[in-house]
Amino acid sequence: MKSIIIKKSLAVMLGIFPSVVFALGGDLQFNGRCGPGQHFASISFVGDILIHKLLYVNVVAETKDFSQIWRGINPMFSKANFSVANLEGPAALGIDAQGRDWGDVGFIYDDKIYSGTHFSFNYHPRILSDLKHSGIDLLTLANNHILDRGWIGIDRTMTAARTVGIQVTGARHSQDRNDPFYRVVNIQGLNIAFIGCTEMTNGRPDNKAQVMNCYKSGLMDTIKTLSARSDIDAVIVYPHWGDEYQQTPNSRQVSAAKSFLEAGAVAVVGSHPHVLQPWEKYVTSDGRETFIVYSLGNFVAAQKDVERKASAVMYMGLTKPGQGKAVISGVAYTPTVRSGYKIYPVGANGDKSVLKYLGRHYGQSGLLNPEESLSLKLCRSLP
Repeated sequence: MKSIIIKKSLAVMLGIFPSVVFALGGDLQFNGRCGPGQHFASISFVGDILIHKLLYVNVVAETKDFSQIWRGINPMFSKANFSVANLEGPAALGIDAQGRDWGDVGFIYDDKIYSGTHFSFNYHPRILSDLKHSGIDLLTLANNHILDRGWIGIDRTMTAARTVGIQVTGARHSQDRNDPFYRVVNIQGLNIAFIGCTEMTNGRPDNKAQVMNCYKSGLMDTIKTLSARSDIDAVIVYPHWGDEYQQTPNSRQVSAAKSFLEAGAVAVVGSHPHVLQPWEKYVTSDGRETFIVYSLGNFVAAQKDVERKASAVMYMGLTKPGQGKAVISGVAYTPTVRSGYKIYPVGANGDKSVLKYLGRHYGQSGLLNPEESLSLKLCRSLP
């Protein structure tokens, strides 16, 4: 188990006591309990969805249905009441890397309009309906590749998402300058606000203020405002941040995560490093139990080695005991791994290298086998 010491200057800036040492990883338990008459909601999270060229070309050659890649995980999504993912890049119909509009050229992969390589990504908008039909309810679009087709790429993605009815957070249409960067969703009677943000856009300017930045004051103000509202039961932040291929969060992530939680969020679920980073329970200064996953790594990607091929469907249970805000009743995870062109769930008797990798970050007690009941895992009853 590793620990991280917050750097003093950054901790002071974010209002966190600088001498605290935080232990990461391992088994987690929460005190929230489920009972008769209480609302209970389960939420699943996955990390980056990156359709690299190898995967994209295979989809074009076979079914022209992106879900052929992750169809084996659909039953894991259906276990939860609500499912969230990060779509890494735009889904902009007919737009090339220079922002030119070529119209509907069909479901192709040409490395010009639709690409998944050379640090430039754009997917046919069919991916949005494929994700929705698989059970994904909300996408965060705030990431370092969302401006790979410029402002028009975000506009086209937002329009396509509205057309198919999948919800998004973290970005907005250029003509909707007053639209919030968050999304409030009613899940099993609980009103939950999801906020996506990114720490960078690969140097591409956000000239039309379309993407939420994780380190601008607007995010903290939004968290505080939402958490103070009587009609919001929980706030969840989905940041895109950290150092690529590093399995330990940096001090900026650790400090910011705590500041988001102290501001009123109940959970922070990160992405971007392309590898897993640990989870953690954090008790705020006002005594709330909160949850951090620093990085869920790659959910879909064509990168090599177990660290970049394996990931998890992460689950969190929320319950509302009478008055007040929702509290966490439990967390769990089901390991996943890409083999060839497809992604599969991994149970307790599965790939030992995957289980070892996941267990190092998330312990053993939270492991949810594909055949197990999620509600029994997350919702412990009142004594």
